[in-house]
Amino acid sequence: MTTVSITSHENSWIGFPLKAFEDPRLCSAVHACLVKSRYESYDWRAYSPWNKLLQLYCRCESIQVSRKLFDEMTVRETVSFNTLISAYMRGGHRRVEEAFKLYSLMREDDVRPNKITFSLLLGACARRSDLRLSKQLHSQAVKSGLASEKFVGSSLSDTYSKCLILEDSICAFDEIDGADLVSWNVVIDGCARHGSKEHAVRLFTQMRRHCQCPGFGFDAFTLTSVVKTCYNPSELVLGMSLHGCAIKAGLTAETPVVNSLVTMYSKCEKGMESAKRVFETILTPDIISWTAMISGFVKNGLGEEAVGVYQEMLGTGVRENYFCFAGVLPAYASTASLEGGRQVHARICKSKFGLDMSVNNALIDMYFKCGSIGDAQSAFRTLKFRDFVSYTVMIMGLGQHGLGRDALEMLKAMEDHDGLEPDGVTLLAALSTCSHNGLVEDGLHIFNSMVDGRRKVKPKREHYACVVDMLGRAGKLSEAESFIKESGIGCEAFAWGTLLGACMIHGDSEVGERAAEKLKELQPKRDGVYVQLSNIYAEKEMWAEKGIGCQRVA
Repeated sequence: MTTVSITSHENSWIGFPLKAFEDPRLCSAVHACLVKSRYESYDWRAYSPWNKLLQLYCRCESIQVSRKLFDEMTVRETVSFNTLISAYMRGGHRRVEEAFKLYSLMREDDVRPNKITFSLLLGACARRSDLRLSKQLHSQAVKSGLASEKFVGSSLSDTYSKCLILEDSICAFDEIDGADLVSWNVVIDGCARHGSKEHAVRLFTQMRRHCQCPGFGFDAFTLTSVVKTCYNPSELVLGMSLHGCAIKAGLTAETPVVNSLVTMYSKCEKGMESAKRVFETILTPDIISWTAMISGFVKNGLGEEAVGVYQEMLGTGVRENYFCFAGVLPAYASTASLEGGRQVHARICKSKFGLDMSVNNALIDMYFKCGSIGDAQSAFRTLKFRDFVSYTVMIMGLGQHGLGRDALEMLKAMEDHDGLEPDGVTLLAALSTCSHNGLVEDGLHIFNSMVDGRRKVKPKREHYACVVDMLGRAGKLSEAESFIKESGIGCEAFAWGTLLGACMIHGDSEVGERAAEKLKELQPKRDGVYVQLSNIYAEKEMWAEKGIGCQRVA
C-alpha cells in the first residue's frame, strides 16, 4: 500500500493529485492536521484549504461526511457550493433533489453562482426533462449576466433540446457570445435528435462560415449529427453532399462518421451497395459499424445477407450488445430460420443483455415469425418486466396464428395483471386479431370502448379501417357500409376502398357498386376501382356490366 506523509506544519499536500487521497482514511488524516494547525487563520480570499478537503471527501464518495464538513465551514464560497452540488449530481435522483436545495441555500447566503453552478444544475434538468425548473434557472442566469457565456449557453441549449423545446434551444444558442465548436455541436445535435433536417443543415452552413475553429469549421461529431437527419430516399442527395464534406475534411477515417454514412445509405438508397463500399473502408469496425450493416440489410429485406454479416462479425471476435441482438433477430425472423434464432437466444442467455426489454421483445417476435408459438410464449413468460411492446407482439403473434381468444386474454392480462393501459398500437393489434379471427363482437366492444371514453385512446383512421375490414371479412357488408356512414369517415377513400375489397371477396355487387361510386367521387383517376368492380361482375356472371367497367379502364 502506498503511504502519504502528512505533517501538521506543511501545506504541500494541497498540491497532491486528488487520486492520492481516494482512501477516506487519508482524507480523515488531512482533516485532523488542518484542525490541529488551525488553518482557519489563513487568508480565505487567497485560498481555502477547507474547499480542497471538501473536494477530497467528495472524491471518496463520503457524501454524508462531505455535507457535515460543509455545514461546519465558517466561510462558504462559490467553490464550496459547486463542489458539493457536483457530488450530489453523481448520487442518483434523491441526491439531485438535495443539490437543488443546496442551490436555494446558496442564494439565501448571497453567494454568487458562476457558470459551473448553472451548467451543473441545467445538466440535472436535462436528465429529468424538467422544463419549469430549466426556465427558472435560465431567468436567474440572465439576471447574473451569464446566459450569454459559452458554458452556460451551451447547457441551456442542450437542456431545452432534451425538454423537447427545439425553438428555445436554438434561441439560447443564438444568445451565446462567440459560440465555439462545442456550442455549435450541442445545438446541431439537438436538431438532429429532433429530426429537424432544416434547422440542422442551416446551422451547419452557418457554422462553416462563422465558427472560429481550425480546419473546415466542423469536426467528426458535427458531421455525424447532421448525417443522422438523412433517413429517407428524398434526402439521399444531401447525404451524398455530406459524404463529400467528410472526404474533403479528411474525416472518412473517423469510425463514427463512417458508421453514420453506412446508416444513411442503408436508409436512403435502394439496396446496400453504397453502404457496403463505405463499410469496407473502416479499418477496425466496432459493434456500431456491424450493427448498422446488419440493420441495413434487414431494412432492405436482405435477411440472409444480414445473418452472413452477423456471423462474420462473430468471427472477428466482436461481441454483441443489446442493439445488435435486437437488430439481428428480425433477420432470422425474415428467413424463418428457427435453429439460427435459437442459437442467438442461447448467446443472449449467456450475455448480460438477457434482461433487456427490446432484446426480449425481438426474441418473441422472431419465434412467432418462425412459427414456434410455444417458444414465443415461453420467452414471454420468463420476462421479469413487460411493456406495451411485449404485449403488442404477443397479441399480434397469437392473432396471426389463429389464437384470437388467447390474444384477447393477453389484452386482459395486460390491464389486470401488469396494470398497463393499452396504447393505440396495442389496440390496433387487438382489432386486427379480431378481424382475422372472426371475433366481430369482441372487436366492436374494443372499438366502442375507445369511442365512448372508457379507454384513454381515441380511435384514428387505422382503427376505423380495421373495423371496416373486420365487418367485411365476416360478410357483414351492409353493417360495414352503415358503419362508414355513421362514424363520420364517409369522405375517406381508405374506408370505401376497404369495403370494396370485401365486396370482391364475397361477390356483393350491390354494395360494391355503391362503394365504387363513392371511391370514384373521392379519387376519380383511380383505375383500380373499375378493375375491382369488373371482377365482382365477372364473379356474378354479369358480363354486360363487366364490359362497361373494362371500357372505363381503357
